[in-house]
Amino acid sequence: MPHARIEAVIFDVVGTLLPCDACTAGSLLSVAAPLLQQLTTEQQHVGLLSQTPIQLPSALNTFAHRAANDAQRPAPAPDLPALVAIALESHRLSDCVLVSGTATGVQAGLNAGMWTVGTALSGSLDRQAMTGWQQLPSVEQDQLRMQATMALLNAGAHYVIDAVDELMPCLVDISQRLQKGERA
Repeated sequence: MPHARIEAVIFDVVGTLLPCDACTAGSLLSVAAPLLQQLTTEQQHVGLLSQTPIQLPSALNTFAHRAANDAQRPAPAPDLPALVAIALESHRLSDCVLVSGTATGVQAGLNAGMWTVGTALSGSLDRQAMTGWQQLPSVEQDQLRMQATMALLNAGAHYVIDAVDELMPCLVDISQRLQKGERA
């Protein structure tokens, strides 16, 4: 029996790698590029999906990508995450990880049988809540973070992190759980 390992890491682009208002913001979140480079260096299959039509920044064009118009049904149907996993030639959806900043994205990943990681601060909070984040009192930041975290956990996320720069420990843990025979 082959060693169980993560076959693919799939990112819901908007709210995870790009800001929530990605239609107007063309730059990657500052923490996304180093993470993608690290995953690629470790020969990890990386895929992208977008629930809304967007023009991907050129830095993301090298990754397998599927958009909402490629799927027959919208999220939370498993179509889009499954299509990306197929494009990455994954053998088991249960060995794939979907990273999403929305409850609907997390549900789509779960419906596809994938491990899910929610990103609370880069997707779950609306644009208005993120405006002036640094100027908000820490108590208010904590309340907003907790609301976003709870929304993702209530959607069923296996893990919730603030943003993708915290993803690697989750991937290590998922890998260990897969080796023990656990499934999403």
